This record gives sequence, structure tokens and C-alpha cells, in this order.
Amino acid sequence: MIRWATALTRNTAAADDACFAPLKEFFSEKDIVELTLFTCLFNAWNRLQDGLHNPVEPPDDIIGWKEWEEVAQVSG
Repeated sequence: MIRWATALTRNTAAADDACFAPLKEFFSEKDIVELTLFTCLFNAWNRLQDGLHNPVEPPDDIIGWKEWEEVAQVSG
């Protein structure tokens, strides 16, 4: 899945059967569509934010960040 997401991100997926073929062993066609769409949506969102020069907010400004840090510490 990581290789497929990377190929999508680098815009090399159309020519990369070696990344796509293994997905069929573990995921249904519906799953592959959802994973591909999810990856593409995040790529589009990142490109939009980069293009608009929107700064990334500091962790303290992200709602729920402190709760996630606490979970990470407990989970070890």
C-alpha cells in the first residue's frame, strides 16, 4: 500500500504495475478504489495548501493534539 500511495503521490502510478498488482492480493476492488481516492484527496489537499502558502499550525493550536500526545505516552 505504501508503494502504491508513493506512486500516486509522485504521479508515476499509471506506469507502475509492480506497485498496483500486489494490492489485488490483499484488497478488494472497492478497497483499492477507496485507498486510491483517500491518497489522492490528501495529495490534492496538500497541494492546495502549499499553493496558497498556508502555514501549518503549531501543535498547540490543533484541537485534540494534547489528548493524542497523552495517548501516545500511555501507549509507549
